[in-house]
Amino acid sequence: MPAIQPIRYASWPPRLAQAVLLALLLAIGLGLALDVESVIEGDEDARMLKADRGDVALYRAVITRMQAGEGFYAANGVEQAARGYPTTPFVTWRLPTAATLIAMLGEQRAGMLLQALAVFTVLFWIWVLLRAGLQRWTVLAASLLLGTGVIIALPMPAPSLYLHEVWASVLIALSLGLRQSAWPLAVLSGLAALAFRELALPFVAVMGVCALLEGRRREALGWGAAILVFALYLAVHAWQVSAHLGPDPNTSAGWLVFGGWRFVLETAQWNVVALILGPWLVVIAMPLAVLGAGAWRHPLGTRLGVTVAVYTLGFMIAGRPDNTYWGVLCAPLVAVSLTFAPAGLRALWKAARGRG
Repeated sequence: MPAIQPIRYASWPPRLAQAVLLALLLAIGLGLALDVESVIEGDEDARMLKADRGDVALYRAVITRMQAGEGFYAANGVEQAARGYPTTPFVTWRLPTAATLIAMLGEQRAGMLLQALAVFTVLFWIWVLLRAGLQRWTVLAASLLLGTGVIIALPMPAPSLYLHEVWASVLIALSLGLRQSAWPLAVLSGLAALAFRELALPFVAVMGVCALLEGRRREALGWGAAILVFALYLAVHAWQVSAHLGPDPNTSAGWLVFGGWRFVLETAQWNVVALILGPWLVVIAMPLAVLGAGAWRHPLGTRLGVTVAVYTLGFMIAGRPDNTYWGVLCAPLVAVSLTFAPAGLRALWKAARGRG
């Protein structure tokens, strides 16, 4: 089988390749200078891993009330206000998809469904990458790296079952893999990701724009239809939230805080290897992942690169210090991007020396 070919950077002019290599070194140096702390050391972020407090406790309480016959919005309104959570604007209320699914299936069966989705996603990516002609060792590396991003969905019982970002991240990775052989299924998977977490919208938009630029009008219309369906779902959600607000709603602080590269590195820690080894790993790995994401000149590689770039730029602008768990959304894609970093670095080095 051929190696990872073609690499996007191979034909770049020397000065551009040199500039990118310099930017890579500066990004790593900036990360070291920022002295980023582990996301699991602070109370606000550690709560995402605790089953008995914080967000997971809130969602469990809501689901318990739903299983007793209460509606999602009535249950969530009471619990969210009682626990001191913001209740406005409406996006502070999670979409009802995850709570409804878990309430219907129960914790064990819902967990098995999430596990099955995660395992199927990794196995399907292996098939897709083999069909793309990558070497077996490359596919093995990609599958292992992808697994580090989705493994948060596997342990049971686990708080991750109640985190909407985990469901959305698995569905985003599955959608990207499905697109190569069955774009309608990819659209459905992307729409499902949106139904769990509205932060999947940049991914769906990227998929639609890429299809449009490639002249794939039917596919682009499919992604556009998914966004329209989601917009209707979100409008109904906003209406229901407004109907269940208490007399003295608690308004959330804004999310446009321009956390910059520090926040990007904090979000990148939501990978099992980074959580174990510490933040020093993402200081090096995240710049390489961004480089690797853009390296593979292939329809899948293009979508991977643009998606990682969009979320990276987005996290530099939006997200409070207690929102680092947003990184779960693109953790599988960031991880698999590292597969292409060595080939990308070699191509840049040759191009920088005028040997592209």
